[in-house]
Amino acid sequence: MREDLPSSTAALIAAATLFLARDSGVSDLVPEGAAIWCARCLEALSPSFMDAVRTVSNPALRWAPRLAERMTVPGLMVHFMLRKRWIEAAVRASVDDGCQQVVVVGAGFDTLALRLCEEFPRVHFTEIDHPATQKYKRLAVERQGPAGNLHFIAADLARQSLEDVLSASEWFQPDARSTFVIEGLLMYLSDDDVAVVFGALSAVSLASGRIVFTVMEPTPDGRAAFQNATPLVRRLLSHWSEPFKSSLPRDAVPRFLDAFGFSLLGFATAETLRSRYLTPAGQEDMILAQGEMIVVAERKGSG
Repeated sequence: MREDLPSSTAALIAAATLFLARDSGVSDLVPEGAAIWCARCLEALSPSFMDAVRTVSNPALRWAPRLAERMTVPGLMVHFMLRKRWIEAAVRASVDDGCQQVVVVGAGFDTLALRLCEEFPRVHFTEIDHPATQKYKRLAVERQGPAGNLHFIAADLARQSLEDVLSASEWFQPDARSTFVIEGLLMYLSDDDVAVVFGALSAVSLASGRIVFTVMEPTPDGRAAFQNATPLVRRLLSHWSEPFKSSLPRDAVPRFLDAFGFSLLGFATAETLRSRYLTPAGQEDMILAQGEMIVVAERKGSG
């Protein structure tokens, strides 16, 4: 992304959330309360863009976003919603197990911390994101009245190390049980940069805790991409200056985690999401994007 512009991916996922929330056939797949906060973020970002989302959400025009999805990554919008629901369930389980702080790295317009901070007032929620994107979320939150346990850290992680950012934070407590959420970010980093992120988390967190993150599985020819993506996607990612740079084979996950002191607790693929959310709702035949894993891991404290 350009340094002076908000993330186009953040805006598109927020738009997809609103689009699906207005479709009675799939609205039940959207995390509860997410559409309200996405609308607030997009209103802060651009009222005209928000108007465009409302327009294409009209039943007579829904074919246009659906066509665009089929031409790029079929099933991507529903994948986003199920991914967020699985992550939320993992974070809730962590809070139930005694997590004291949740840190969302590269939050974009994600609504997890915005929704859970009021429900869990004793847990501190911190979002770290690029200033160009975060300023619009801050504006949306300020209009509603911020919660006392919700914190924002504006940081360009391409220029500042995550370890330095967390170490300098007045809110992050190294000795508190933490859950880190890294959704939709690692695929934009090189393998070396991914290793730096995990090394930072191991270095700054002294207590036991968990990490929930998404990562691409490599395609059969070794690329980092959704496995059912069309050739158009590569051109779009290049245009947005947000190409995928890294992936991780499924069988390499335990070894990768072990190198940073984490142990695998579980992971979800498209098949997992389908069986957990679509099959019980009688929607098992719905198309889902293929090739992204959601991983939850645990780390024992060092202090």
